[in-house]
Amino acid sequence: MVLSQKISDYLKTYHYHNEMDQKTKIREELRKLYGKFETILEHQYEDVLIEQLSLGPYETRHEWATYNQVVLEFKNSLQNMLKVKELQYKLTEALNPKEVVITILEDTNMFTPELERLYYKIKSF
Repeated sequence: MVLSQKISDYLKTYHYHNEMDQKTKIREELRKLYGKFETILEHQYEDVLIEQLSLGPYETRHEWATYNQVVLEFKNSLQNMLKVKELQYKLTEALNPKEVVITILEDTNMFTPELERLYYKIKSF
């Protein structure tokens, strides 16, 4: 085996392990914020979120971190679990997460200063 092939194989293995470590760290942090994911929907949302936060360009990761902040704001500040589940479901199934989050935010009648800030931030994506 030539040296370049060995290096290529090593880099592929390193990238795979590095990616797995990153996903594990993201999963751990999400569980600190949400607690244990128990329902099928929660697990699906967790999987989608981990993929979006660990892969792709910086802009996509930044956007998904912001969408997750909206979910956490509904969960922690407003304690509106119906909106949390609606967001988790639609973000898991949606083709355009920006439109989903904007629509849900525009339809809500409860706004915190943080939700308002996130709304304008998402509108600028």
